[in-house]
Amino acid sequence: MAHLDDFLSARRDRPFEYFAHDCVHLAADWVLEKTGSDPLAPLRADLLDAKNLLAALRYVRAAGGFVAAAERLLGPSLPGLMAQRGDVVLMRSGGRVGRVSGFSFGLATGTHLAGPGPNELVFVPVTEGVAAWRV
Repeated sequence: MAHLDDFLSARRDRPFEYFAHDCVHLAADWVLEKTGSDPLAPLRADLLDAKNLLAALRYVRAAGGFVAAAERLLGPSLPGLMAQRGDVVLMRSGGRVGRVSGFSFGLATGTHLAGPGPNELVFVPVTEGVAAWRV
């Protein structure tokens, strides 16, 4: 069984890179490692393997936003403050996580939310969580 500390430690010093080490792939890689099921499998051939950021953003918009898009792949969400250690979380990033201000996916560590920043993982307070999914 995967351990969150080991998973995050292996990615701690990796810089942000779309389609390799971005917020969506960090969350999906954790789910895959923890459960053996790839939540991005339905999107890989059409959106992700083509490395088409515009198509990925169109998918999110067509789904009705980040929460709705994630619910299609991960199931129903919980309020962000209900996140437990190891859960996937949609968080307010304000540009601190990833390259786009607004929202980003990350992982709950128990006391913080971790997501890929420009040069390394960034940790933000759990109060930045908007929605959470149990893993």
